[in-house]
Amino acid sequence: MSSNPHRQRGTTARTASSRRGASRSMKYASEPAPPPREQPHSGRFFSGSALLATIGFGVVFFVFAVTLTPVKVTNSIAHMTPETVALAMQPAVGRRLADRSFTLLVEGKESRFRLGDYDFTASPAASGSSETVSYKDSHGKTKEKVITTVDNLCFNETAVRQFINDLAKEYGTPMIEPHYTIEGDTLTVFKGTDGVGIKFTDLIAAVVQRIQTGDDSPIELQVDTLTAPAVDMDKIYEEVRCEPANADFTIDSAGNPKFTADIVGKDFDLAAARQTVAEDSDKWKIKLTLTYPELDLKTVRAPFCLDELSFCTTSYTGSSNERAHNVEQAARNINTYGDFTDGYILQPGEEFSFNGVVGKRTAENGFMKAPVYISTGSTEDYGGGICQVSTTLYCAALYANLDITERHNHLYVIHYWPTEGCDATVDWGHLDFKFRNNKEYPIKITFSWEKRKLTATISGTEDGITAKMSSEVTDKVPYQVHYKHPNTEHPNGSSSGGDRGMTVKVWRTVYQNGERVSKEEESNNLYNPLDKTVYTSELPEGAEYE
Repeated sequence: MSSNPHRQRGTTARTASSRRGASRSMKYASEPAPPPREQPHSGRFFSGSALLATIGFGVVFFVFAVTLTPVKVTNSIAHMTPETVALAMQPAVGRRLADRSFTLLVEGKESRFRLGDYDFTASPAASGSSETVSYKDSHGKTKEKVITTVDNLCFNETAVRQFINDLAKEYGTPMIEPHYTIEGDTLTVFKGTDGVGIKFTDLIAAVVQRIQTGDDSPIELQVDTLTAPAVDMDKIYEEVRCEPANADFTIDSAGNPKFTADIVGKDFDLAAARQTVAEDSDKWKIKLTLTYPELDLKTVRAPFCLDELSFCTTSYTGSSNERAHNVEQAARNINTYGDFTDGYILQPGEEFSFNGVVGKRTAENGFMKAPVYISTGSTEDYGGGICQVSTTLYCAALYANLDITERHNHLYVIHYWPTEGCDATVDWGHLDFKFRNNKEYPIKITFSWEKRKLTATISGTEDGITAKMSSEVTDKVPYQVHYKHPNTEHPNGSSSGGDRGMTVKVWRTVYQNGERVSKEEESNNLYNPLDKTVYTSELPEGAEYE
């Protein structure tokens, strides 16, 4: 696929038919930042006109003290703004901060505070700013954190507050500040409660001071009785109210997309909200007015097909070189069909045809002769083995819960996929394998192969829908044994065939975000017995040659 997502046969992803609710967010009504502490030979990170006046010396000292990496400073640095200097130094400073930690002394007990655990980085952002950021945890659940900037340090305020609250729990019930959550069009404001705690501003001020001066001495903190501040609706209004903004993307120098998330516009009646929180209660609900952007992040990401929806891997380690060549050729044809270079893009509502994409199995189309099944057993023909490609893709399509529009099982049982009844045979001009993209957004079909293992991957836009397959053998038919004289092609003692016939029912169970929503019969498959032929010069008693 090209790095430009709109090079896709003249079509683009559809706008979502229904808008998502505003993402849940949480912020703390934070305490006011303390004034900077005066320290000998110290200064704020890259800020103030005094720094620009002595930028040559200041940057050299700063880089040496913080990054321990000498740099060459030229006169041109004197013409850089504080923000430009901060951006230039940010990667090196970020690495240094991530490795640094401090000893905290709380009531005589030691704890370690490692900056990397709380996302401390250098930042040119304005001091005192904060924003709520959504992210996915290790279990794939969406969570939020408040990222705050004090001086020129950016850090995860949510994690820092959780850390000091955990420390304070040893000494009583921690104080809880007023806070709020947003879920859909409802703003819920929670009243704070008094308790014990460690002042967030004291910890941050001490950390900032030590980073600025290179001081590694322990930080002593007090556990105090804290009174929860009153709810400040004006501050909450300033943080919550925002204009809608479309999601967008840029392409970096490596050709990778970088996305900017959409913003759902939010507003509420501030005067009415002030009256609401004046009522005696532990929490108050305030109705939000939401304005949705024209393009949300999901829609902008969709053409890139970044989320893995399903995959299936089968092995062809026992195949002849000719059969292995055909498997890889068919997979390559799908990856590079038409204008595509690294995977086939299927737009919403479009149907995929295996025969239409892979093409006729001929020598001119790159295929070789290898064994194929026919009604009397097997023979050699061009493209032998490509049914393993259609079967691998069929299973991946089932797992992604795609709509199968044409599929046929083999005449006989296959052995490169363990779930009986989940195969798909193809025959040029007669039998095809087809499925339709029933998703809201485009999907991408990609094949990869290594060490004779073939993987079909279907990627797109995550929708929480998955499927599992189960099968049951409802009838079995034994195979017959036939005896023939050995020959140059089949030496004495060799044999071929020997698979029983069977009837297999297959069910598809569909899940939405891990919860089962349906179970339906997918197919009912009849496989013929494949008789066994034994080449021997000594017939068993009672047996006859054919």
